Parts: sequence; C-alpha cells; structure tokens
Amino acid sequence: MIAVILVAGNSARMGSLTADVHKSLLPVANLPIISRILNALESNEIDRVVFVGGSMEDQLKEYVAANHGQLQTKWVTNPGYATTNTAYSVWLTDSTVGRNEDMILINGDVVMDARAISRTLKGRAADEKVSVLATRFSDVDDEEVKVLVKDNLVTEIGKHIDPVQADGESVGINLIARSHLNVLYATLRIRIAQGEGRTEYYEHAFNQMVNDRVPFHTADVTDLPVMEIDTPEDYETVQRELSTRLSQ
Repeated sequence: MIAVILVAGNSARMGSLTADVHKSLLPVANLPIISRILNALESNEIDRVVFVGGSMEDQLKEYVAANHGQLQTKWVTNPGYATTNTAYSVWLTDSTVGRNEDMILINGDVVMDARAISRTLKGRAADEKVSVLATRFSDVDDEEVKVLVKDNLVTEIGKHIDPVQADGESVGINLIARSHLNVLYATLRIRIAQGEGRTEYYEHAFNQMVNDRVPFHTADVTDLPVMEIDTPEDYETVQRELSTRLSQ
C-alpha cells in the first residue's frame, strides 16, 4: 500500500498562524501535524509516501527528511497550488502511483493518530474491491465534506449536501482500492479537461464514482481524535479538545 498526502495549499484561511510555517508543521501536543500523520502510517506498516507539495514545499521537505528519513518518499509539485484545488493535486500523482496496490489518500492538515488509519483499513472488511471513507457520524456544518450513507454504502458525498440531511462528515482519510484507481484518475482527468476539475475538491470525483456505482464504504471514526484544520478556530479546538486524547 502507498500513501498520498496532500500538502500543496497555501492555507490562506489560517492567517498569521501560517505566515512563516507550513500548516502541516503546526504542533499539536508538541508534535507537528505531519509527524502525527506519518507516525500513524508507520504504525500501520505503510512506509512509502507520495507528497503533493506547493506552498512552502522546501520547508516541509527539509522537516520530513530530517525527522522521517526512514520512509521512502517521493515529492510531486503542484506548480499551480494557488489557483487549483485538491482534485488537481491528486491527478498530478497519476504517473507516480502504481495500479497494483491500494492507495490511502490523506489531507495533510488532518490531526489523527494510528487508530484512525487502522480503523480505515478495517473498513473494507474482507472485500478488496471496496474503497473506504473515514467518517465522523455527527452533526455537520455547511463547510464540511458531507456524506449520505445507506447500509454502509456511500450514496453521495460533497460539500453541497444539506447538513440537515447528511449522515456525517468525511474527514479526509480515504482508502482507494487498487481496482478503483484507474477509474479515479480517469474521472479526474476528464473533469480537469472540462475545466471545472482544476478548482474542485477530489470529493467531486468520488461523488461521480459513487454515481457510477463504484462502492465506497465508511469507517466510523466518531469516537477517535480526528479533525481537519481549516481555520484558527479549528486549531484552537484541536488544542483544547483533542490533544490529550492523541497517542504518539
């Protein structure tokens, strides 16, 4: 299995917190977010990582090399990070990610520990032809990536879903079955060629795949300390409510 971590964005909504430091290097309980992600992967025997960088890429590269040198890493640069979105970043890994193994796709600003990865990997049960979205089943806001679920199958995903109707939030940890990788990259390629895909979230491609009956299950992480940081308020919440619950 290979991991792809998206760390290209310029974190404009974080204000002064990320003026001089990459958001993934912000500390949570004295450990940078990116180290928590990489430690979680290693604890689950995933040691090959593709990073999609952009803003402050050299700073992050230096940190990873100095603190996680045991990993096998590759870097893909998104030169248009300021004007593109996560769908474009994922598409840039097309030629780097093989088709003979599963991929775990992670947003680089998700605070987590090893249990979140483990829970996601177990979400497919014994079915290797199922992809999995780590999901928090709770009340959601307009800004969150929401899911509709029936019998553990995702029937819709995206920010467009009415929060009142949503079953939960997709938290940015995704297991993509190897049998779905060609479909994922083809979907991204078509959407980007049509224009909208450059500025979309990758969940737009997921939603199209769901509509085309590609099976996505959920992994329930509601009880785990998992949260994506988009704003200073999110960072405060993580420090206040999650930091003491995280394992190293």
